[in-house]
Amino acid sequence: MQIKTFWTILIKIIGLWIFLSSTSILPQFFTTLSYTNGSLDTESLLLLWLILLGTIFIYILIIRVFLFKTNWIIEKLKLENNFAEERIDLNIKNSTVLTIAIIFIGGIILVESLPSFFGRLFDFFRQKSLLKDYSDTSWLIYYFIKIIIGYLLLTNGKNIAKYIEKENIDK
Repeated sequence: MQIKTFWTILIKIIGLWIFLSSTSILPQFFTTLSYTNGSLDTESLLLLWLILLGTIFIYILIIRVFLFKTNWIIEKLKLENNFAEERIDLNIKNSTVLTIAIIFIGGIILVESLPSFFGRLFDFFRQKSLLKDYSDTSWLIYYFIKIIIGYLLLTNGKNIAKYIEKENIDK
């Protein structure tokens, strides 16, 4: 494996991790809205929406660069310079490493989300309230979606790796 290939795989793994960790933006935003208790004026709401949209834009930009413009990062940071050897002796294809990384990230997301989901679900049943009256509804939904994403990453890692590789070749 060449040094450039190693850095490409590592940067794509970091991009996937950033993408999956960025999913917590929306529940945090709605939790912020629920703590205002109806005393939110138009100026504050506009500021909150502006901050949310700015954050989403920055995440999209970072994810796009990390997943689909990895060669640009390698060139700008000069990551393949100053190595004594040009190759790292690993006999694994790029897509295999990316598939393993996607499955690993999916497993981490699943294991990380299950306790939080069941904890919030237990709290919901203990309060005996309706879903719309429960104060952490957005977090309950968030952890449920995160469990589904983790499961899908575990079961479809190969297809996701093929898509990322295809998008990188097309660009």
